[in-house]
Amino acid sequence: MSKFIVMDIVFNAGSLNYDQGSGNYQELKKITKWDGKQYTFVSRYALRYSILETGRRMGLWEVADGKDIMPEKNQKVIQPSENLLLSGRILEYPEFDLFGYLLTSTQPQNFREAPVKLSHAVSLTPYNYDALFNANIGLANRLRKHYGEMSPNPFTVEEHFTYYQYSIVMDINRVGNIEIYLSKKYKKGGKEKGLSKFIVKESEERLEFLIEYGDLKKISFTVPMDNKIILEKVYVPLDGDNISVPEEFQSKFYADENLSVAIFKFNLINIKERVEQLTKVILNLHRSIKGRDEDLSPKLLILGLYENEPYRTFKDKIMLKDEYTEEEYDEIIEKEEDGKITRRVVHRVSKSKKPIFEIYGQNGDPTELDKEQIIKIVGKFLEPEKPKEKEQEQPEGEENEQHGGKEGEQPKIYIYKSPEIEIVTSKKESAENPIGA
Repeated sequence: MSKFIVMDIVFNAGSLNYDQGSGNYQELKKITKWDGKQYTFVSRYALRYSILETGRRMGLWEVADGKDIMPEKNQKVIQPSENLLLSGRILEYPEFDLFGYLLTSTQPQNFREAPVKLSHAVSLTPYNYDALFNANIGLANRLRKHYGEMSPNPFTVEEHFTYYQYSIVMDINRVGNIEIYLSKKYKKGGKEKGLSKFIVKESEERLEFLIEYGDLKKISFTVPMDNKIILEKVYVPLDGDNISVPEEFQSKFYADENLSVAIFKFNLINIKERVEQLTKVILNLHRSIKGRDEDLSPKLLILGLYENEPYRTFKDKIMLKDEYTEEEYDEIIEKEEDGKITRRVVHRVSKSKKPIFEIYGQNGDPTELDKEQIIKIVGKFLEPEKPKEKEQEQPEGEENEQHGGKEGEQPKIYIYKSPEIEIVTSKKESAENPIGA
């Protein structure tokens, strides 16, 4: 059974991700699209960083400590430590559970494809080469008073304030579970040794592992037996006589000398909580950049819940439009002079401009939810399926609160929108690529 959660998000912010630039010119990251114009974007790596930092500041999770990402001996690549991986504690951190990892220090290399996919956030309007010229005049002026000269450091910063759009795809079945591999044979310095010892001991609510490849390599690590991570199964590429495991844990261990790797399977106990936490962070996302705190929370969010069917996104089906609204009215102005009251009728025309987002390919009107309802319906989607009971009759016209329609109608597409924007839906796909393609 497959489950996917897809979110297509539009937010409004400015100058969010800078490139390398040159000299004293600070350049925004840009990409050229099909129309030949340049658009600014926020890389998926910058979004990932902001998601992790926002969740940490909200108190929803912790990020890995420096000691857990220290390079192994003779390794220069910054990556999760072997101990963090082999103990299963790597699942405790959303940065590795949700967004994947790569360890080059193990044999074979261990990697995790991200269960949560992020796209770049690309602007919906082209960049018009707006820039801001700056200099540290204040500091330089203080130096002038003491040294008689002033040499400020000028610099130019590109600016772009607009709507951005990105997509998130969550493969729910892959959240909160990992497989870790250790080779049956270890190679080092032109030598090769096979797995010779696999010993497990119980000690104070934890399991202590000792794995040896003759005199060439020794691996020791501890697996905590707590209420966060479960060691589900271990497959050992040896016969049973060469494995030592406490009797009460032997049901988790399987000996198979035909295997070429040892396999460790870990599960996160509360997967529902993790996905709900991620949803809360996305709905309240912020990014700190150059002394500014930018609000990346959605102005428009299209939520898709898919079970046992292919998922889709609206990433290339959201078009940003604008629209003038015109209001005409007469205003009566009274003025008293020399005891006489003069009334004057003034005809006024008021024009206002507001963003309109047109969504192509949506059949029917999607159910509109607020942020709390988004979190609630994601939580319900993650709950295990209950046995079907005999359907009870529902009074005609009564709506089902969970799904926003009559019983039996279960829309899979939901929308959250901020009050200052408007949306329109179109069943027909756009003949041309929309601005946000």
